[in-house]
Amino acid sequence: MTMLEAFKWDRRFELGLDVVDAQHHRLVDMLNVLIEVVTDRRHAGEEQILSLLDGLQAYACEHFRDEEALMDKWGCTPAHIAAHTRQHEIFAEQIGVARNEYLAAGGSRDILEVLANFVTSWLSFHILGSDRDMAGQIVRIRAGQPADRRSVPEHEQEGGATRILVEAMGRLYELMAERNLALAATRDQLAELNASLEQRVAERTAELQQALAEVQRTREQLLQSEKMSAIGQLAAGVAHEINNPVGFVSSNLGSLKQYVGKLIDLIDRYDSCLARRGVPAVVSEELKALRQQADFDFLRNDVGDLLSESMEGLDRVKKIVQDMKTFSHVDHAEWQDSDLHEILESTLTVVWHELKYKAEVVRQYGDLPRVRCLPAQLSQVLMNILVNAAQAIEHSPGRITLSTRRHADGVELEIADNGRGMSAEVLRHLFEPFFTTKPVGKGTGLGLSISYEIVKRHGGDITVDSRPGEGARFTLRLPLEPPAD
Repeated sequence: MTMLEAFKWDRRFELGLDVVDAQHHRLVDMLNVLIEVVTDRRHAGEEQILSLLDGLQAYACEHFRDEEALMDKWGCTPAHIAAHTRQHEIFAEQIGVARNEYLAAGGSRDILEVLANFVTSWLSFHILGSDRDMAGQIVRIRAGQPADRRSVPEHEQEGGATRILVEAMGRLYELMAERNLALAATRDQLAELNASLEQRVAERTAELQQALAEVQRTREQLLQSEKMSAIGQLAAGVAHEINNPVGFVSSNLGSLKQYVGKLIDLIDRYDSCLARRGVPAVVSEELKALRQQADFDFLRNDVGDLLSESMEGLDRVKKIVQDMKTFSHVDHAEWQDSDLHEILESTLTVVWHELKYKAEVVRQYGDLPRVRCLPAQLSQVLMNILVNAAQAIEHSPGRITLSTRRHADGVELEIADNGRGMSAEVLRHLFEPFFTTKPVGKGTGLGLSISYEIVKRHGGDITVDSRPGEGARFTLRLPLEPPAD
């Protein structure tokens, strides 16, 4: 784990609400005591640590009640109060969960470090996000303005808060990765115990062994589905938080583009008017010098390009946010008539960070009819194959080729890479649960087995052709209509 540092309070965290700022100071002081305990800069026994956790939770709840009463007193918007209150509930719940895990783990300091990281990230996000929004609403209400009307300076101040939010979310991702490693180790231990149990059952009856294996596969796939659901919820939350400031920026850029156009038009009219009426030579030369000094002709041409490029960048962000929302619905099983190319492109956006430095993506799309399917589940299948393809590429130039075509009464999708390939032994076990060629902690061995079951549920088929050193080619065939349940 990374070395913890004390939470450093500065003016960015001041809201101008004396009671709230004082309570935030107190929470930071309690957090820094916890950090000192975790980093062994302060000695504390188990009883003292539990007292510290209980005190942190109790004081946080007291602070949350005061904040909620303040919002209610001044009449903040109901949507803000509801979201704010839910964030408070989540924080209090996490403190309680951490306390229980600390006891269950026999007083493990790792649990405390995870908690300290969480509280540090949460406070940065909450104070600079929701609390600052609350303070802004109260200021506007005091001034007799609508609570949800925001001025231009307030929009400009959001840049710093957004950067802190991104940093906080990054640290949360790190914590989540550490948790996943711990879960993977536990899952491997569970797999070993299950294998031993299966062996004992196999000695009694083959029929019971087959039934137990089926139960095991279903259970582990459910665990993986729950994990994907949790990741989906996180993706939805991140997409929501990104969408709000993007909306502000998009709206402001649109207005800015109109304003700049009007200003340039006004300057043109001034020039035309001065040319018609005539001005003294001295004034004309001075205006010409000022125009050249400002490089007005270049600015006039370049400002439009800059605004257009900025709008294109925002459109790209919006597409990423939309694809994150689509990915977040992975657990919502609803059959739809879908465009397979749209599903593939949406999945590429989600996994692009895994591909962009490893391989060139070559598209060879055919003309496909719409397919009735579960789009989120097919996206999960494609994501597993694409990530595996990227990870199999060890040397440049890497290439992943995506081909689609009609096939009999359905469609065919082929994903080929020029990676290290697979042996015949690996291919024999590729779709078995728990089978993986990755190091311990790097893979669950469930991705392709779940993908296989999803394709079968659609009435389709998935095959692999590969040889060592010659890359791999996955072929998915899907009917236009799924089989009747």
